[in-house]
Amino acid sequence: MRASIMYIGIIDNANTAYHVEFSEGVNVITGRSSTGKSALIEIFDYCFGSSEFTVPVGVITTAAQFYFTIMKMEASLLVMGRAADSEDVFLKEEFDVENFVSLDWLGMGYFESQYFHPLRQFKKRMNQFFSIKVTDIDEDIEARAAYGKRRSATPSIRSFASFNLQHQNLVANKHAIFYRFDQKEKREQAIEHLKIFLGFADQRYFSLMQLFNELDAKRRRLKREIPKKKDQESIQRAKLEQVIFSYRAITGKEFGLNLDAAISSPANALNWLGAQKVKYVAGSNEHVKLLNQEEDRRTELTSQLRKSQIALTQVESAGEFSKKYLEHNQAIALPRTANIKHANCPFCESENNVVESSANQLTEAIGWLNSELRRSSYRQLALDEELSVLKKQVAHDRANLASCSAKIRSLKKQTENMGALKNQYELAVEAKLRIEAVLKELLNQSKNTIDSDIKALDIEIKKITDELKLNYDLTEKIKEAEGRIRTLLALYGSRFDFEGSYKPINLHFSLESFDLWHVTPNNKEVFLRSMGSGANWLACHLVLFLSLHRYFCEVGADCSIPPILFLDQPSQVYFPTILDNDSEFSPGELVKRDASREKSKPVDEDIEAVTKLFDQLVVFCQETKDETGICPQIIVTDHADKLVLKSGVTFESLVRKRWREQHDGFIDMRGLTIDGR
Repeated sequence: MRASIMYIGIIDNANTAYHVEFSEGVNVITGRSSTGKSALIEIFDYCFGSSEFTVPVGVITTAAQFYFTIMKMEASLLVMGRAADSEDVFLKEEFDVENFVSLDWLGMGYFESQYFHPLRQFKKRMNQFFSIKVTDIDEDIEARAAYGKRRSATPSIRSFASFNLQHQNLVANKHAIFYRFDQKEKREQAIEHLKIFLGFADQRYFSLMQLFNELDAKRRRLKREIPKKKDQESIQRAKLEQVIFSYRAITGKEFGLNLDAAISSPANALNWLGAQKVKYVAGSNEHVKLLNQEEDRRTELTSQLRKSQIALTQVESAGEFSKKYLEHNQAIALPRTANIKHANCPFCESENNVVESSANQLTEAIGWLNSELRRSSYRQLALDEELSVLKKQVAHDRANLASCSAKIRSLKKQTENMGALKNQYELAVEAKLRIEAVLKELLNQSKNTIDSDIKALDIEIKKITDELKLNYDLTEKIKEAEGRIRTLLALYGSRFDFEGSYKPINLHFSLESFDLWHVTPNNKEVFLRSMGSGANWLACHLVLFLSLHRYFCEVGADCSIPPILFLDQPSQVYFPTILDNDSEFSPGELVKRDASREKSKPVDEDIEAVTKLFDQLVVFCQETKDETGICPQIIVTDHADKLVLKSGVTFESLVRKRWREQHDGFIDMRGLTIDGR
């Protein structure tokens, strides 16, 4: 993304515009304390859609009636502006760039009411200018609805701020690296949205993930139905077996229908059944044979059930005993030590080792007992497994016994019916009709196409996963990005000063957690908070943000994040800004006023470190422009001044504003009255 800040300014109560002009590359605003340097980063953040007005209270907030920022895009300008504590934001795209070479004409008359938008609508419109086209990033809509979750925040320009702004209290902070990460929700949003800003994922990706999770949920539901379907098939099989058994008992003839074939193809079985005539053997004693056979079988099944029940009771009893034993054992307080003394004969006073020998035997016995006790938990697990198996066996035996008893009752009822109500032919026809009814139930169940539905879902899911793998392999893309950023961390890390214990610096950064750490030669991970002095923390921040912005520029047009980096007071690590109120930047005087500074530390070392900092910023911008075609914009607000750089440019060429004199500042106090009159 090619974008930079052209102006940051205010319009005071007298309708006069005060502004600072910027260009690509390094921009320095230098001056003494309390001149409005730190207000620049806050004005930009506010105009860029912040929900909070955080411009420092003072001369600026008293004098200003309106705040504005003008950004230069590839072919146009974006003019943004807001009044203090306002929910409405001015936004206008300007194509006449020449008209904004100077802002002498700018006043409140330019900010017409028709270009003001509610903050939420402003962010949506800004998304369009930065090619953010994703509107729904939830990957599982069904889960969102099921758990009553709010829709996830969509990517917006506000997440850019974490990568663009390094405030005074953040630029050398050991506990925090990114702006807005003190709020958990915003931290998670910035991390989640980065893959979108880098072009790794677009709306198609999230639509595919939503469809994938929808189909996968359907597949899981169908999978859960399979055991139910099998249970239903078992029930219907038993019913069919029962009615065929009844038919055989009544007619004295085999029915001629294969049970397995009927279960697998009930439609064919029904067609076959319709063509069959009822035949029976008059005076057949088949039902007597079957009755005796089933009564013998019931006896066997009853015996089997009793054996299973006895085994279950024994295992349950053993399990209860084991649990009580473990509870009792844990409650016993065992002695840690024991004193053993030698026994002496009362007559001859010779030593007797019987007690020591017994103690040794007792120790061995205790050791054996402890080893057995340690196995108790494993035995309990084995008992639980056996208990589960036996419960299933008892249930199975009961079901078989119930089926056998049902057959016996059916046979006896047939005999009663034949004698009192119906003849043999009528009972045979009735039995055939019952077979037909069961087959129709099976036919209806066979229309349940779970298996074919699962296969169809598998095909659709594979198509989605193939497309995700081909076009959106986020795991691999993030891995590659982390590898490139690690290379850049090594490159820029070698150019900044770290303490000797961190040389050579070996920084790593995770795009999944946004953690930064140093890996020592013995592979120990040292996170930022543990890396010693303020100079180390500052260097880590600078190295990381230069690496990230270099990577953003390498991604090029696919990256939505503008290559803009604010650094507010980076030299404070060496020269505290609160002590600087002079008309000239004087490191020697600042050192004298700094009571916390080591007196033996040479001032020249700190001047050299600060000079190197600015040199590396200049080199970074030039190298990045030469190698990617995109020049980053770094805005440094600091009190360091008149440094002798070695990067081929003069410090003066970087200075956009210098506020050192008594009336100097963002607002020229010489022509200002606070109420604007």
